[in-house]
Amino acid sequence: MIIVAAVLKKEGRVLLAERSGEAEPSGWEFPGGKVEPGETPEQALVREIREEMGVAIQVIRFLAAVNLPGSNENSLMAFEARLESENINLTSHRRYAWVAPEEIGNYDLLPADRELVLKLSARNLLS
Repeated sequence: MIIVAAVLKKEGRVLLAERSGEAEPSGWEFPGGKVEPGETPEQALVREIREEMGVAIQVIRFLAAVNLPGSNENSLMAFEARLESENINLTSHRRYAWVAPEEIGNYDLLPADRELVLKLSARNLLS
């Protein structure tokens, strides 16, 4: 299984979203979701962001990937993307926040997203 995540940037900050209480596990994440059969990761990311946030994005480039906790076969792939509109309408998350890279540690990130932050930070890809 491949999960895709959007690293959306604005004015030196990145967008994090907190899963709603219905989603397990709960916590903060880079928004995104599962790649469905027949989709490329980029197509899946565009679809997931449209479904979860009601907004179109443009995928810019692949950034990094990490294994999901407890699995060597399942991965989380991060892509830099740009919002086409500022009109975010959450459907799968409780709230979102634009966060400075140095403040990300203040958020209770999901385990794979924590690993992704470490990898992206080491390569200076969050600012």
